Amino acid sequence: MTPRLVTAACLLSLSTAACASTGPDQPAMWGSSQLSLTVADSRTTLQIVASGGCYGSYGAIDQPIPSGSFTLTGTYTQLMGVYPGSIQYQAQYLGAVAGRHMTLTIGIPALQQTLGPFSLTYGVNNTWPACLYP
Repeated sequence: MTPRLVTAACLLSLSTAACASTGPDQPAMWGSSQLSLTVADSRTTLQIVASGGCYGSYGAIDQPIPSGSFTLTGTYTQLMGVYPGSIQYQAQYLGAVAGRHMTLTIGIPALQQTLGPFSLTYGVNNTWPACLYP
């Protein structure tokens, strides 16, 4: 495929991330001030910011985020300062990707809780340390 055809294919794609290199050395990064999402090695991981500039929970989806609207099953892990240190729940990830913009909502049925919606931008690379609990 010629460079011109590759460029045309990328312009026609709904998602910039679909055309970006997402190999192990260059994961696809999405971010906002409250959430960081990384797609690498056919897995999606999230860090969700707590107060204090650290992440107090994180999520995982065993596949990349697709273009367009999506509903994916994954896990949500809440960090805490007592044994066992974290609790993992099943979660539903609902959202949509359009160009360089993603909206994402996380439903955690066992907690009867919904997080978001979050508005993420492709290429924003935020990382935070895990919250340290006494």
